[in-house]
Order: sequence, then C-alpha cells, then structure tokens
Amino acid sequence: MENSYWSRYLQGRQLSRRRLLKGAAGVAVGGAALSLIGCGGGDDGGVKGDASGLLSQAVETTKDAKVGGAWASSYAEDIVNMDPILNNASPTFPNLIPVYSQLLKSGLSATKRPGSADIVGDLAQSWEFSGDGATMTLKLRPNMKWDPRPPTNGRVVTSADVKAAWDKYASVGNSRGELVRAANPDAPIDSVETPDANTVVFKMGFPYPNVIDGLSNEQTFYVMPIDDSFNFRSDMRGTGPYRLESFRPSASTTFVRNPDWYDAPRPYFERLERTLISDYATGLSQFKAGNIFDYSIMRPEDVLPTKREDPNLVLLPEKDIEFNAAFLNFSKADDSFFKDVRVRRALSMMLDRDLLTETFYNVSIFQEAGLPVKLYWHSHLAAGLPEWLDPQGTDLGEGAQYFQYNPAEAKKLVEAAGLTTPYAAPHHFFIDNAQEEVRYNEVINAMFNDGGVFNLAIDGMQYDTSWRNARASAGMGFKGVLWHRAAALSADVILTQRYTPKGRNSVSANPIPGITDLVLKQKTELDPKRREALIHDIQKAAALEFPDMTRAGTAPSFTLHQPWLSNHNVFSVGNDSAKPFVYAWYDESKRNS
Repeated sequence: MENSYWSRYLQGRQLSRRRLLKGAAGVAVGGAALSLIGCGGGDDGGVKGDASGLLSQAVETTKDAKVGGAWASSYAEDIVNMDPILNNASPTFPNLIPVYSQLLKSGLSATKRPGSADIVGDLAQSWEFSGDGATMTLKLRPNMKWDPRPPTNGRVVTSADVKAAWDKYASVGNSRGELVRAANPDAPIDSVETPDANTVVFKMGFPYPNVIDGLSNEQTFYVMPIDDSFNFRSDMRGTGPYRLESFRPSASTTFVRNPDWYDAPRPYFERLERTLISDYATGLSQFKAGNIFDYSIMRPEDVLPTKREDPNLVLLPEKDIEFNAAFLNFSKADDSFFKDVRVRRALSMMLDRDLLTETFYNVSIFQEAGLPVKLYWHSHLAAGLPEWLDPQGTDLGEGAQYFQYNPAEAKKLVEAAGLTTPYAAPHHFFIDNAQEEVRYNEVINAMFNDGGVFNLAIDGMQYDTSWRNARASAGMGFKGVLWHRAAALSADVILTQRYTPKGRNSVSANPIPGITDLVLKQKTELDPKRREALIHDIQKAAALEFPDMTRAGTAPSFTLHQPWLSNHNVFSVGNDSAKPFVYAWYDESKRNS
C-alpha cells in the first residue's frame, strides 16, 4: 500500500511526455475516427488503421446465429443481493439483467453509440407522452409470463405487477431518489396509475420526457414479483431472456434460456454458466485454456501477450470510448479544508493525466505494436458521452486549467488557502474488492503526495461496511477524499446521481451553488439543443467549483474472446440494460476448427 507501484511503473518509465503526445497526435482524432476501426481493410487485407496485423474484423453475424450451446464466462465480485430493487452493488446487476425485465431498455447498435432516441421497450411494448410532457402512458407486451416455477407459476404479467413492484421501489428501492418524488422532490414521478391490466401511467411533477433514461437505467426500476413467502435475495423469478437455474454463493451462477421470451429466437445460448473468479491470474489462465470464452476485466498489458500466445483469439478494438467515470469525492464536513475550492483545484492539478492514462491503458505498447490508440481526459463527464467537453480543448473555459498537471501552481493555491504544505488528510478507498481500482488509488495517492504539496494517508476500508457507509454520506461521513464507483449511464442520470442532494452517488448533502440548479433545469428542458447547452454549462461550472474529481482519463483499448463466441463485442449499447448478451451465439464450427 506504499508507493511501490508508483516507483516501479511510473517514476522509472523512460517514456517522455513529448513522445507520448506525439504518438497520440498521430492517431486520427475523435470518436468518428475510432469508429472506423474494424470497419474496413488495411493495405495488407487487415483492419483499417491497424499496422500490427493482429486485429480482427468486427462483423455482426446475427443472420447466421443458431440456438444452442453453453456460454462459459466469469464474474469477479460476489453477488451481494439478487433482489434487483434492494441491490446496491453495481457489479451484481449483470447477474440480475438476464432474469429481470425493466419497462424500457437501452438501445443497441453495430454502427453507433445509442442515445435516448434509441431506447426501446422491454416489458413495455410502447409508450407515449401527453402534450405537456408530464404524463407517460405505457402499454405492456401481451402474454409476458413469469417464471413457471412457484411462486409465480407462469402466470401472465399485468399492470398490477408493475404497480406492486413500483410501490416496493418507491418505499425501499436503493435508487428511488432518482425517480420517486416522495423520496426526493427533485425526482420526476409523482404517482403510478393502472387504468387496465395492460396499461401503466406515470404522473410526473414536471414535464420530463427524459424519464425514459431513468426507466432504462440498469440500476433503477425492475419489474419483479412481490411475494413475502419467497427469498428474492438468494433466488430469482423473472420474465427476462433467461431463468436462474442455480446459484452457489461465492462460487457460480447458471442460467437457462427462457423459451417464452418475447424476442425469439433470441437468446441464442441455451445456458449461461458463470463462475466467480476473484483472482485475476486465475481468470486469465482459465481464459487462455479456453475454459471461459471471454474475460472482460483483462488488463491492457496482458492483451497483446495473450493474443500472440494464441493467434486464433479474436482481438477487437473496444466498441466505445469509456463513459463510466468513477470519481473522488471531497469531504464536505464543516471542519474540512477541502471546502475551500482552492484546495480542491490544487489536488486536481497534482494529477499527470497523460501519464496516468498512458500507464493504465498500456497506450505506448499498443502504439508501438502498430495498433491505433488515442488518449482522452474526462471532464466532470466521461469522454464517451456525447455531451462531453474536452479539458484539453477550449470549450471547457477557464476551469480547463485545473485539469493540467501543475504542482507549482497547486502549492500556491494551497498556501493561499492558509494551509501549511504538505497538507495532511486521509485518502479513503476499499482494499478488499476490485483490485484494479485499488491499484489506481495507490498510484494517484503517490502522485498527490509527490512534491510536498499534499500528504494524503491511505485509509483502507472494507467494501461492504465502512466504505459503503462513507460513500452513502454525501461527503459528511469522512475526512479528506473518498473513492466512488459509478455506472456507465446517460449524462442526465449521472449528473442527477452526483449533483442533487438525494442522488444515488450524491457528492453533497446540500445543493451545489451554480451546479445543482443547472442539473434540475436541464431535466425539464424539452429542446434537445438547449438541453445539451445546459449540460455543457454544468461541466464548465464543475470545472471551476470541483465538487468532486473524476477519474483522469481513458484510451479505448482492445478486447479478446474465443473464436467460437460469435457476435460478441460488436455492438455499442447505451448501458447494459440493452442485454447485448442475447445476440451472442455458439459457433461450433470455430470450436472444432
């Protein structure tokens, strides 16, 4: 937990900043350029932009898909709670999405990043808004059936089921503050009505057509059966593309295909067999042996050696620029010196964002191999979101300077705040989960402390106890800084979660001057262009105020999977509620070739 990682990987690096920036500048600029990767042939018949000859074509094969086979995969963090309304662990949701339906789901596309306009129905077949935008009426899909096992017994889902699930969500749901006005006056939905068995009506406190983002958010409202006799924390009964066949705590989950799902013939795999593999090296070895078909958490530094070890593996560029930006929150306690904006700005200026991103995303190694990579810095929104403003450009305004690495100016700011340098404070993060995030925090801690401006002492927390309590405190339950996790969601949902007092990831128990009011204003703006302008204004205000500090940056990397896992990693999604896994299929001919 000391500075060993920093010393070994960063201070000893021979890569100069000038060389790094020159290499990044040589790559075609922007997401549009990245979208070309995998869509054409290079001079040698490979993939356009690839001088390595290692990339495969990202080809959609849905027309050839067949039903059958079992998809062996893994998950890195244990399932905490299978109740989708009560669950508050982001890594658990991927194991709930196969079984449970939401009213709406994110869009999916092989050619572009889907947005709000691409959201489609899940349990709901259609929806419409009233003329004033304050009422949303949804029609449910006909003949959607619950799991045939007790207590649901295969009965047809009705609006009464939706209402019962909503009542539970509104009362105890972990994310109810994002949608339920009774839990948060800034949330949109006042009430739910069910005029007939097939119709659900949401009454809202203000015009909010963008409520579809919230309802398709993978971490908000799921339609689940309500039955006090059944333990939904350890078992599931849903209407989704799969049914839970077995769950072995701290070991594995197995799902079996739901033949009654509405989007036949999907899903294509008959079974999903997922094993808990919390040790990274074990997971990597299982992938290399072909025992699991994909390994989504493979570290960038292991991608090329693994591909070269087995040339048959399918190497693809990541489909999207990262739009999940975890962040550090600053203590908002009354005696916190981080309440002074100069100290917050100073801490940001201690981060060398280029060096961090280059290191954690293996940029130079990929570039030297002839693979196209570009670096991005996150603003207070992740770089993959369409509303993002680039801190390295001119659009972010005056606040862009606080994203630059500038220890000398940071020292001046801290001393101008009346503090003696190095300023001492704790740096809190969990140490018993998500080891890549632990490693990132160890490195930034060393960066913060390098140069004598800050002296942040690491406080290792327990993920399910002390860290969760501090995380839920909106800045009041800790001193110094605290690492937060955040899901990949729309700009509206992310901003609501972070910058409204009752948001899921709220950084402050009180409204943030100049930011919270803009977040609420953009929620009610009906004109898309004006709404985007407001989100730009929020980023500019946050760049000056720094109520929190987003992860440094990203560089779209590369993924590997076994050749028989067809249609995998060829789609972009707005978030995981799109259920891209239902499009993957088992190509037995590739397994035996």
